[in-house]
Amino acid sequence: MSSDSEGLCTDCGLCCDGTFFGAVVVAPEETERLVRVGLPVLQREGACSIAQPCKALRGCLCDVYADRPSACATYECELRKRVDAGASSLEEARAKIATIRALLATIRRDFEIPEGASIWEKILTLEEPSTPEGAALARVRYGAAIQAVGALLELGGAAFEPRFAGGGTR
Repeated sequence: MSSDSEGLCTDCGLCCDGTFFGAVVVAPEETERLVRVGLPVLQREGACSIAQPCKALRGCLCDVYADRPSACATYECELRKRVDAGASSLEEARAKIATIRALLATIRRDFEIPEGASIWEKILTLEEPSTPEGAALARVRYGAAIQAVGALLELGGAAFEPRFAGGGTR
C-alpha cells in the first residue's frame, strides 16, 4: 500500500460489510484458526467460507486483522489500486466511498434493512407486485431505493470491484 492510499481501507470497509461480497472463501487449513478468533466458518459442498457482513468488522476496522483469512489479506479493490497507481486522488476515492455510503443509506431506509444486515438478502426476498396498482405503489415507495441499487451496481463495478454483481463471493 502506498502512502497515498494508507488509511483508505480503514475509511471504507465496503469489501467486508456485505456491500460487494456475500461471502469470503477460506482455505480449509485456515478454518481452525478462524473459528478460534471468533469467525463462523460455513462448510458447504466441500467449500469453506465466511458470510458477509463479516462478524469481525467494527465500523471500518477488522477486529481480527492479524488473523484474517488469506483472501482478505491479499484482496485489493480497484479504487485502492487506482490511488496507488496515481490514476485517482485520495480525495476522489473518498468521494466515491461517500457516494456508495449515501446509496446504501437510501437502500437501507427505503427497504427497511437494519444496519449490519445484508442488503442483498432483503433485495432477493422482494416480490414483484401482481397488479398494475401494486406496481405503481411499489414505484412510489421503492423508487429511490431501486435507483440507488442500480447506481450502486454501476459505481461498485466501475470503481471498486469489476466482478461486482451484488453479493458475490470473494
